[in-house]
Amino acid sequence: MFLFEADATSMLKDKRSGKVALVSHCILNQNSRVLGLAKRPSIVNEIVQFLVHNEIGVIQMPCPELAYAGILRPLQTKEQYDNVIYRRHCRKIAEEFAKQVQEYRKCGVKLKFVLGVDGSPSCGVNETSGIFMEELRSALDKRAMLVAFFEVNFEHLKRDIIKLEKLAKSEC
Repeated sequence: MFLFEADATSMLKDKRSGKVALVSHCILNQNSRVLGLAKRPSIVNEIVQFLVHNEIGVIQMPCPELAYAGILRPLQTKEQYDNVIYRRHCRKIAEEFAKQVQEYRKCGVKLKFVLGVDGSPSCGVNETSGIFMEELRSALDKRAMLVAFFEVNFEHLKRDIIKLEKLAKSEC
């Protein structure tokens, strides 16, 4: 038995914000994108600055495509990735992250949102619902963790950050 097990939330009486976001890998590392698709040399600074400004901790999700097919992988559609092996790969990653979020939640740390990437066959949220995001949503739903999923469009960051500001201030 752990010494602090009885009152885990009492451990959180320090300067932490109690807010985190699950962030798609390529938002924090453009080097992971398919060759020719990187929009920045390294990170998407506007998103990072938004998270820092709003005191939201970052949990960087791995790039499921990079882990599955490597850095020199060809550009593929959702339909091409949507197979039993890739879906199982994404489900395994999603389950691990759902467990991690559950641990944060036990101690009062709130998952504010999940940041996906517009058009990604794995991490898309809106127009193309990505396979990894589908599996992550399912893993969180199984644990009764309702959370907003938001898709970043690298061509419309100012618009997206305005929407994220509202989401960050909401109690959802």
